[in-house]
Amino acid sequence: MTESLQPQEPMRRLHSLTSLRFFAAAAVALMHGFGRYQLPVVDLGFVGVSFFFMLSGFVLTWAYTAGKGSVVFLRDRFAKLFPLSAVTLAVAAFVPVAPNSSPVFFLQSLTFTQAWWLPAALSFNPVAWSLSAEAFFYLLLPAIVSVMRRFSTRQLVGSIVFLAVLQPVMGLVLQLTIGVNVSASVAHFLTYYFPPYRLPEFIIGIALALLLKAGYIPSRACQLAAAATITAGVALVFVADFFHMALSWVGSALLLPAILVLIWTSARRELAGASRLLTNPRLVKLGDRSFSFYMVHYLVLGFVGLLIGEGAQTLPWWIVLPTLIAAAGIAAVAYRFVEKPSERLIRDLFSRKPALPPAGEDAKEASSSPVRTG
Repeated sequence: MTESLQPQEPMRRLHSLTSLRFFAAAAVALMHGFGRYQLPVVDLGFVGVSFFFMLSGFVLTWAYTAGKGSVVFLRDRFAKLFPLSAVTLAVAAFVPVAPNSSPVFFLQSLTFTQAWWLPAALSFNPVAWSLSAEAFFYLLLPAIVSVMRRFSTRQLVGSIVFLAVLQPVMGLVLQLTIGVNVSASVAHFLTYYFPPYRLPEFIIGIALALLLKAGYIPSRACQLAAAATITAGVALVFVADFFHMALSWVGSALLLPAILVLIWTSARRELAGASRLLTNPRLVKLGDRSFSFYMVHYLVLGFVGLLIGEGAQTLPWWIVLPTLIAAAGIAAVAYRFVEKPSERLIRDLFSRKPALPPAGEDAKEASSSPVRTG
C-alpha cells in the first residue's frame, strides 16, 4: 500500500492502550520507590517515559480530527494537563520533596517550561518535567499531522526507521561532545529531559497511528527485521541492567522498537476483537487514573520520606509498596475531584457560544414590525 493518507474523522477509543498507561506509570513509580536498591528490571522504569511519549503521539493522532482545528485541540490538551499540574505544584511548594525550588522555577513549572533549563528541570514535583516535553509536542502536533498524513505508507515506515536511528545517534554525539568536554550532567540533561531530544519518540507514535488508520500490514521481512532488532535490544539492555551499567538514553533507544511493537500489536489486536485482558474494565479504570497516579506518586513518596527523615527514593524497602498503594488511593481522589471536573469545566468555559434566537425568530419579528413610510 502506498496511497497518501487523509484521516479526518476521529477513531474509536482503544481501551487496551489506556490499560497499558497504568503499567507504564507503575513502572516509573516502582523505579522511584526502589531506586536505592538497583533492582534488575525495576530500575528500567525510566523506559516508561519513552512509552508515554510514543503512546501520546499515537493516541492523539488516532483521535485527531483535522477539521476540529488546532485551537480546540490545544484547549483540550490544556484542560487535561493544567489543573492537576497546578494543584500538585501547589502541594509541592508546601511539601519540599525536591531541591532548587525557587519562584522562577515555580513559574517555569506552571508554564510547562521547566525541562528547557537544567536547574529547573527537576524542581518542585520532579516527575512533571515530562509535561514540559508533552506541551512542546502538543504545539507541534497539528502541523506534523498535517504534513505526515500526506505521506505514503512507505514514507511513514521510512520515517519511523529514520527517527528510531536518529535519536540514539544524537545521544551518542551529545555524550561524546558535551559529556566529555563540558559536563556529564549537562549531557544527561540533553539526552533525557530536553524536549527536542524526546520529539522523535512522539513523532514515531504519530506515524504508527497513521499507518494503522491506513490499514497497513507489515511485510514478512519487516516483521522479521523488527523481531531481530527487538531481541538484540532487549538482550543488551537486560545484560547491562544485570551488571548495573548506566543505561539512561541508551536503554530507551534500545527498547524503542519493543515499545513500538507493543503499541502496534495491542491496538491491532483490539481492533480485531482479540484483546480481552487489556480491555478489562478494571484495568481500563486504572489506566484512566494513571496520569493522576504519575503526578502524585513522587509527592507521596517524598512526604513519607520527610516524616521518617529519608528522601523520596531512599525509603526502607518495606515502606515503599504501602506508600505507593496510598498514592494510588490519593490519585483516585485527585482524578475524581480535580482532574476530570476541571477538564470538563475548562472545555465548557472555552466552548460556549452566544445564544442565538430560534430559527425563523428574526424573520417573524421583521414581518410583525410596522413599515415606516416617511
